[in-house]
Amino acid sequence: MKICGIICELNPAHNGHKFLIEEVKRKTNCDLVIAIMSGNFVQRGEPAIFDYQTRAQMAINVGFDAVIYLPTVYTLNSAENFAGQTLFVASQFNLDYLAFGVNSNEEILYKINDLKQNVDFNNLIKNNLSKGFSFSNSFSKAVYEKLHTNITANDILALEYLSVIDDKKYNFTPIIINRNNEISATKIRKLILTKQFDKLSNMIDENNLNLIKKSKVNNYNKFNMVIYSNIISSTKETLVNIKDMREGIENKIYNANSNTLYGLNKQVKSKRYNQKYLNRLYLNILFGITKDSNVMLPYLKIVAVKNKTVLNNLKCKLPLITTLKNKNILNENSIYDYDILSSKIYNSVNKINSNAFPYQKIIIHN
Repeated sequence: MKICGIICELNPAHNGHKFLIEEVKRKTNCDLVIAIMSGNFVQRGEPAIFDYQTRAQMAINVGFDAVIYLPTVYTLNSAENFAGQTLFVASQFNLDYLAFGVNSNEEILYKINDLKQNVDFNNLIKNNLSKGFSFSNSFSKAVYEKLHTNITANDILALEYLSVIDDKKYNFTPIIINRNNEISATKIRKLILTKQFDKLSNMIDENNLNLIKKSKVNNYNKFNMVIYSNIISSTKETLVNIKDMREGIENKIYNANSNTLYGLNKQVKSKRYNQKYLNRLYLNILFGITKDSNVMLPYLKIVAVKNKTVLNNLKCKLPLITTLKNKNILNENSIYDYDILSSKIYNSVNKINSNAFPYQKIIIHN
């Protein structure tokens, strides 16, 4: 049996993901496609529009056979670290393929990948960094200067995946799929937040549209207040030890004169420190994720499966939590302490009456 993994946010799941799964099956003839999905918070440092259980159900509806929970500490990372830690999770399973969607075509992507060994190209990146640009912007500008092509955040993440797979000699084969660029998750989230459900019918299937209509949508404004309140109550000593806090930015955050998160962003944001970086940093502060936090992975949790047969064919090197019978290892101090905390905060902000991670039953579709 051939299995393909896809690292994703599904924020929310839409017809573009259905297209991705169909293309993966067409290219590989695989039997199962599993999602390794972010929890209640996503890589850009924002709370997901729906809680992870709702999004896992949506994942099954669009064609995934199983959904694996990606720990929050692994999610809140720059592209390079995100690729390294999420692929480590993927490597724990018996995957034959690892697929990812890109905006550039495959030929261009491999040309860029080859450029990463080029001295002139790396000097261009260093020069851009010296001008105060973030690494992703510096990289993108260097690519444009060399190849006269624009790349997206998805392309940069795909390149990081390729580098890690090659460096770690992982056994799965990378499968590159051109994304359906007509469907924008950002646009979908805006339509959901404004309850323009009639405009979603060509982007989201009927089952998921019905699920969206009855599910609680994340309260972004309330979350911003919670995040800001936590930041202003933090000491400078606390801030300096937060994961990814660097180059004295804790001083800018601590000394900022603002009454809102928006105002804080205006004072702290720069070419080097873009909004995604700051968002991740703020969540690290909220959850107390420090530079010394334990990132060892004691087990993995499966959130949803299409049917029980899938469970029998999915093998994992680590203990795989499928029921609360595994509770003897749930109480260990681990990176999942942050998932317990983050799910409690997410549920509290959005008034979701649900047990905190990982104390939920697995979703079995049929």
